[in-house]
Amino acid sequence: MVFGGQLLGRLRRTRLFGEAVRFMMVGGIATAVAFVLFNGLVHGFFMGAGPMNGQPIPAYVIANTVGMLISYDLSRRWTFRHRVSDHADGGFTAYVVINAVTMLLPIACLYVTRSVIGWDSAIADNLSANVVGVLLGQIARFYLFRKFVFGRPIRYTQVYGSVEEEAAALGFTDDKTVLMGPERREPVSGSTEPATHDRAG
Repeated sequence: MVFGGQLLGRLRRTRLFGEAVRFMMVGGIATAVAFVLFNGLVHGFFMGAGPMNGQPIPAYVIANTVGMLISYDLSRRWTFRHRVSDHADGGFTAYVVINAVTMLLPIACLYVTRSVIGWDSAIADNLSANVVGVLLGQIARFYLFRKFVFGRPIRYTQVYGSVEEEAAALGFTDDKTVLMGPERREPVSGSTEPATHDRAG
């Protein structure tokens, strides 16, 4: 028997886990695109110096700008499909700002290995920028995107008919009776109809 508070907690944890997995997959796709572009511009796909070999940081910015556009579209349509943005532009401006700020993390790693330590090989560039830097950036972006870009969870009833239906769809009930707590109503901005169920986390 699953009580309302426990059920909602499990639904939130499941949704958070799903978002994290999808975010990593999207990040992997965007990173792969940026990786190919960066190495083409700087290292000529490991077949000699690329057209921007002496400008690794501008090349990194260009490559990751393309990756960012891909990431935004997939994040909006897939990763955070159960969350919406309160921004008039769908959160694109906030998304760009957050990407620009968090891009400083891999750029800082690249600067340290190139200018401080003096490593300029393809392996050193990719380990510092595309492994260590990207990992740090991904962790920061997941939290910031979820908090400031796609910050408003869609109510369960906008995806399913009820919280119970979502629980059944996720296999939580196993034909057991689900007991919900007292209905909690809250005003919804821009609507005269009150919410009838709790929101997703």
